[in-house]
Amino acid sequence: MSQRNPMNERYTSDERTGKTRKSAAAAKPKSQAAASVTVKKASKTPQERKAARKAEQKAARKKAQAQQRELDRKYYTPDTDRYRKLRKLWWLLLVCAILCTVCSFFFRAQLPEGVSMAVLLAAYAFIIAAFYVDFAKIRKERMAYQDRMLALEEKQKREEKAAERAAKAAPKKGKKRSVGAAQAAPADENGIGSEEAEEAEPQKKGIASLFGRRKAAAAPLEPAEGATAEEVAQK
Repeated sequence: MSQRNPMNERYTSDERTGKTRKSAAAAKPKSQAAASVTVKKASKTPQERKAARKAEQKAARKKAQAQQRELDRKYYTPDTDRYRKLRKLWWLLLVCAILCTVCSFFFRAQLPEGVSMAVLLAAYAFIIAAFYVDFAKIRKERMAYQDRMLALEEKQKREEKAAERAAKAAPKKGKKRSVGAAQAAPADENGIGSEEAEEAEPQKKGIASLFGRRKAAAAPLEPAEGATAEEVAQK
């Protein structure tokens, strides 16, 4: 191999100049092999099961709350007399609680201390009674009304589906009846229907006429009275 330039430093110097590159086989990888691969356990840990159970319960609770909000939006005011009476009682208890509270605060100076305290306790009692009527009585009445309306909706849906199925099945029944009526046409003595009999009648007439001609041709001629033997032979 010829030298390109004999005056180059690599050829004139005794020291070793330049660098040698490391081979690809000697280069070390930056990360270990399969370092990003994770092995997932087949069975979950107790903490993971507990977290999954909590997530399921939370999702079910949110779904139930959404359904209840939808029901309250649609059916919140029952149309029963009991609900109206309970609602009036609730308003009455609230008004009594407000009046007792106002009397105990604004007429404290005019009223004795014991009476003022009794009025204040009566206000608390009216408030508690109003909460009890609202959460125990009115809420049960509202839930019963919602259940009744949901049952009514389900019944209406079933009736609509039954009506749709009946409407779809009606044309098929009409076709079956028309086919049955055509098959139930009155038959003649040979078991043939009226339409088939009408079609077969010309064929029978043609066959009968054909056989009649043959019989007429094959029948011997009887000699007429007073005819001679020569006339009979000529015929």
